[in-house]
Amino acid sequence: MFGPPPAERVLGLLTSLERFIHAPKPRLPPLVRIGLVHAQFETIHPFLDGNGRLGRLLIGALIEQWGLLPEPLLYPSGYLKQHQAEYYRRLSAIRTAGDRKGWIGFFLEGVSAAAADAERSIIAVARLVAADRRRLLDSSRGAPTGYRLFEMLPTIPRFTVEQARQKLGASFPTANLAVKVLEALGIATEMTGQKTNGVFSYQAYVELLMR
Repeated sequence: MFGPPPAERVLGLLTSLERFIHAPKPRLPPLVRIGLVHAQFETIHPFLDGNGRLGRLLIGALIEQWGLLPEPLLYPSGYLKQHQAEYYRRLSAIRTAGDRKGWIGFFLEGVSAAAADAERSIIAVARLVAADRRRLLDSSRGAPTGYRLFEMLPTIPRFTVEQARQKLGASFPTANLAVKVLEALGIATEMTGQKTNGVFSYQAYVELLMR
């Protein structure tokens, strides 16, 4: 849809975009600026491949850089890909008709939808962890090391016994027992089918994150 402009223009266009990003006293709200930055980057289309991916990464990078969220929890790129035809139409309308207002409206709808999705995901993850924690605490198989390993799972949702041992600062047999307890309760799942050196996953947690 978009092709790269003549090479001699690319540097100048990107330099102007960089100045817009780093303007010391911006007049526009941050999300509006991010929407315009993304649209301009995609219009410049400086590379033969990967412009879409880089443009979407730029959204998240600016949200983090400008301190709009304390953690990278908002991903509007999913909405843009889901509504790809409208996305392309809105970007084209900027070039052909100067319709930045229509693009910004569409972009902000995407941000709103992404925020709602993020909220639902956070709630679902919190419920899953709370339910699994209760299941572990109620189980007769529970042990202090197993509880400790469970609380670490959000930071290491995929792991080996050796990695669990290192995190726990325990012996290999102790770590292996903790992993087996979580596996027996269906919290951790061995993913490779190997009897030794297997890779375990907090799979329900991973699947929620990948929605």
